[in-house]
Amino acid sequence: MTSTQLIQDNYLSPTIDTPIEASTTDSTRLLSIILPTRNEAKNVEPMLERINNAIQEMTGNPPIEVIFVDDSADDTPKLIRTFMGRYPFEIRLIARPPNQRTGGLGGAVVEGFRAARGYWMCVMDADLQHPPEMVPKLLRHAQDTECDLVIGSRFVDGASTPGLNQLRTAISETLILSARVLFINQLRNVKDPLTGFFLIKRNKLDLTQLHPNGFKILLEIIVQFPALKLSELGFKMESRLAGESKASMQEVTRYFRKLIQLKMTHADPRFFYFLVVGVSGILANSAALAVFKEFFQLPTLVSAALATQVSTLWNFLLTEFWVFGDRRATGSLWKRLLGFALINNGLLLVRGPVIAWLGNLQVHYQIANLVSIGVATGARYFLADKFLWAKNHRKVGTTLQRDSSLTQPLQQSQL
Repeated sequence: MTSTQLIQDNYLSPTIDTPIEASTTDSTRLLSIILPTRNEAKNVEPMLERINNAIQEMTGNPPIEVIFVDDSADDTPKLIRTFMGRYPFEIRLIARPPNQRTGGLGGAVVEGFRAARGYWMCVMDADLQHPPEMVPKLLRHAQDTECDLVIGSRFVDGASTPGLNQLRTAISETLILSARVLFINQLRNVKDPLTGFFLIKRNKLDLTQLHPNGFKILLEIIVQFPALKLSELGFKMESRLAGESKASMQEVTRYFRKLIQLKMTHADPRFFYFLVVGVSGILANSAALAVFKEFFQLPTLVSAALATQVSTLWNFLLTEFWVFGDRRATGSLWKRLLGFALINNGLLLVRGPVIAWLGNLQVHYQIANLVSIGVATGARYFLADKFLWAKNHRKVGTTLQRDSSLTQPLQQSQL
């Protein structure tokens, strides 16, 4: 087939006792379990077996469907078809042709959302790092707390991550920190906004508002739908049964690109100006880094520290006279320069370990430097906006008209 294939078997009702309330009249299913897969043939049967065992806890003959959204280059879709009709729940397959695999893992999840018929939708990995035995617990927790979204969290009480090595834990915490800095209000009460394991009410999502690009779809949902009532439930993240992680440097790059896109959509457009300054500062920083590293033959971290001083002065002048030029900031220009320099050099304490860590992974020092700058940009804007150029002190007159325009959200066409 040249278009997305949707294949389903006939539904067979499970034989169980008393009901978990579906609380719905418009769904043909209580629950849709959505499993994005890519070259995971060895995981299919163990996953289905454990789902089958887990749903025995869900008494009352609840109608359930399992939807595989597959981007494989191996026999995974062929194997999935062989299991259709063998279990007391419906198995469906969406096999995405190579030219329709848009949005990465997040795009696959949204495809599953579109096909789902359940009142609740549960997203989880097919590699068994997310235990199927948790699904009934997530559902029960959602009903007990009357939440719209229940997050299977790796970082709350009761959670553990034996299946996550130190490197992946460090990566996760770095990515979460960068998201938390940019979306401090939306993520104030969320410990794990980047997990791939969560349960959500289907009728709470407007899929036209989701534009996935990468493997962190939950973050986009939380940011795009701030009215969702959510809760977190800890789980034990197990070791991967088979297959490889979908995370990669390409996915990390896509993640940061998505962070900026979300921020531009939901933030004061002043952040756009700050970002433009930041991009120009990256060029200044990279040029200075190359001079100190290649011409003066200094160590990478020393070169990065010196390059930071060059880009700090560059960024400060543009920020002072363009980004926040319409604000009557408190204190003298020299005090703001000192404060800006302290922020940049303080963030170097975060950037340094990131650069060193990526260097150990044989990542080119310029790329490592850019990644570290991306992590620090959001934090720098937050601190500058809240403390150095306080927005409650404004000029009057014509500048007020410009400032008013800055309160309007950016439209998608402006991105």
